[in-house]
Amino acid sequence: MKKGVIVIMIFSILIMSCSQNVISVFIKQEESLDNNTIFNNDFKYDFPVLMEPIIIDDFIKDYSSFPFPVIKTPDEFNWKDYNGKDWTTPAKNQGNCGSCWDFAATAIIESMVKIRENRPDILIDLSEQYVLSCLPAAANNYGEGCRGGTPYHALFYIMDTSKEGNYCNGTIPESCFPYEQSDTTPCSDKCNDWIDYLVPIADCGEVWVGFDSPQARDTIKSMIYQNGPIAAGLDVTNDFINFGYYHHKETDYYPYIEQEWQNSLNHMVVITGWKDDPLMQNGGYWICKNGWGTSWGYNGFFNIEYGGCFIGFYTVWVDYSIVNGRPNQPTKPVGPNSGGIGIEFNFSSNSNDPDNEQIYYLFNWGDGSDSGWLGPYESGETVEATHSWNKIGIYNIKVIVKDIHEYQSEWSDPLSVSMPRNKVVTRPFLNFLQNHLNLFPILQNIIQILDL
Repeated sequence: MKKGVIVIMIFSILIMSCSQNVISVFIKQEESLDNNTIFNNDFKYDFPVLMEPIIIDDFIKDYSSFPFPVIKTPDEFNWKDYNGKDWTTPAKNQGNCGSCWDFAATAIIESMVKIRENRPDILIDLSEQYVLSCLPAAANNYGEGCRGGTPYHALFYIMDTSKEGNYCNGTIPESCFPYEQSDTTPCSDKCNDWIDYLVPIADCGEVWVGFDSPQARDTIKSMIYQNGPIAAGLDVTNDFINFGYYHHKETDYYPYIEQEWQNSLNHMVVITGWKDDPLMQNGGYWICKNGWGTSWGYNGFFNIEYGGCFIGFYTVWVDYSIVNGRPNQPTKPVGPNSGGIGIEFNFSSNSNDPDNEQIYYLFNWGDGSDSGWLGPYESGETVEATHSWNKIGIYNIKVIVKDIHEYQSEWSDPLSVSMPRNKVVTRPFLNFLQNHLNLFPILQNIIQILDL
């Protein structure tokens, strides 16, 4: 093959690689970050980052909140090994989609469930696809979650009960909506009984900690120690990506390397803990979980020196609400089972909450309308709702309730009601027939058909 042809082929490959939504690393020679970091020659691999990095000036908002006091923390702490138990979940692989923000948000919910339930043994795997497909407003560009987003927006819309939050607080298991590496998969692809598996969250917030400093580290440590793992942004480099490919020991760490501040962050991870070390330049490192699969780092985790890649400039926390059980199925609605068009009728139902918390009721009238959420009411309180129908028909009324954590019951058994046309019968014979229909079964059918 001619030399000119070889050059053209290599140039074409380079152009193709630059068009992907990934960072592509081409190693030309041996490099060394420290005594434990050796790179091989001529190796190429790809890992996805945010196609649209988070521009800091555009995202710092007034809703940044920090409800945790800065406290004294130990020199070493890690939720991956706290009291001999692992309170984290295994690292996942986001694939060829810039959904690190979604994976980071989902990961900290998973850990908070284990922590709040005091069950490190829980096998919990929540769906990242649910956020991409059912919560399009969470992305930086509506419906384009593979281009980028923030963990806070993911959590905000998971908790939101409006249309943009899919009318409920919570996310669902991976088994109900497996990951597709796509933001075009329709929300309808989730399992039919998805609402029965909602995992609600109690609160969330983002904290713009800023550049690394002893005060910034104390803030981050206080959040992690008092609450749980947090999501954090960083500005990754080729050296960082290389490091995780070759370093698989829990004692390895990515060192602090001076880099230019771009006023942006292009990747999101989870910080699970830290280790102070006065022999290191910046005094220690963060212990983190990534979303690039288990072959990167040590089983998908990695350590990074304080301040490396600007990690911790932006952080996000979440809290999970312990739910001992959903509200009991409400009783079958009580009310008339027949009536006239345009007349208002009262129907009632009641339900009990296992935690004795207040609950909301929603009556479905069977005609495409409902009462909307009514309440809150005390557990066990009988609730009434009023409705009228405008067309002839048979309608099935049913009731559902939810508690203050947005955790819903099953639907009640339906009450069937018949709404005939309103007519006043004045002819004596028809009056007699209507009062003695059991004597004329054939005429009874005719009268019902004619609605006389």
